[in-house]
Amino acid sequence: MRRTFAVALGLVVVLAACSADAPDADPSASDAGPLLAYELVDVRSGERFTLGELAADRPVLIETMAIWCTTCLSQQREVVEAHGLADFHSVGIDVDPNEEADDLAEYAEREGFDWRFVKADAQLVQLLTERYGFGVTNPPSTPTFVVSGGQVRALEFGRVRSAEELVSEFGAG
Repeated sequence: MRRTFAVALGLVVVLAACSADAPDADPSASDAGPLLAYELVDVRSGERFTLGELAADRPVLIETMAIWCTTCLSQQREVVEAHGLADFHSVGIDVDPNEEADDLAEYAEREGFDWRFVKADAQLVQLLTERYGFGVTNPPSTPTFVVSGGQVRALEFGRVRSAEELVSEFGAG
């Protein structure tokens, strides 16, 4: 237990340092290319993909999350409804270093979520925190993003959006 806590605390300290050292946390001022090109692996299918590949087909909704997060679950239930209103891809990115890919796959199956779920590694978390700040690692703040037109846009953190609000974000600029 102590070792797990120490490892988690160490990761938090490292990520905070990366975020604090970022030269510019303004998402519009940095290049989304590395994030769009980062190879992700769906925990259920083993499929490898990039956000850029998905976004070439249709908009992508991303939420950084954790299995234990009830706010994330509320947002994901709105995502289910949003899929009934619009055609888009969804990707859940688990940023909790203590959670396992198999548990994430089981969670998605149990809840009936049929989109891609990814277990973030340290490099992906670093890419996210360098671009959007340390808040992306706080799942209850509902870090949510829209990918379209070669851009990744962070939505305001801190609240669950309705299905209609999520869908309207695809047209926002």
